[in-house]
Amino acid sequence: MFPRKTTKFLIFAFVLLIAGGTSAAATTPEQTAKGFYIWYLKELNAERDPIEQKQTLLKSVSKRLGKWIYSPKYEEYGADYFIDAQDWDKKWQVTTTKAVVKGNTATLKVTLAAPKAKADEWKQTLSLKLIKENGAWKIDTVNIEQYTT
Repeated sequence: MFPRKTTKFLIFAFVLLIAGGTSAAATTPEQTAKGFYIWYLKELNAERDPIEQKQTLLKSVSKRLGKWIYSPKYEEYGADYFIDAQDWDKKWQVTTTKAVVKGNTATLKVTLAAPKAKADEWKQTLSLKLIKENGAWKIDTVNIEQYTT
């Protein structure tokens, strides 16, 4: 039998292990996309550049996309790749469609819009392609689907 302190420590360590394991990676393409965009917009709204947070960003994007984002070619792009714009609405919230999964690829749409946005209010609808790398869904491409001002 373990001493009481050792038992408590083992239980605590086990709980941390389980909690860390379940929150470390999103299990669906929708969770990956929504979680990424919630974080991304939060950083933009706090006037922090999410691209400068390389370790965090690379957890959600494919190796191919990460390589391009941190290359001189991205600097020539002229807009924020992930929102496909130079500006954003601080009221934007994130919604996603259900992903269409085919093997290790998935496609879905992400809409960035203020709550209860009217037809004439600014919003972005983006088409995302995600791929599965090392068992985790990663954003691989982002294309503008619809831009409304």
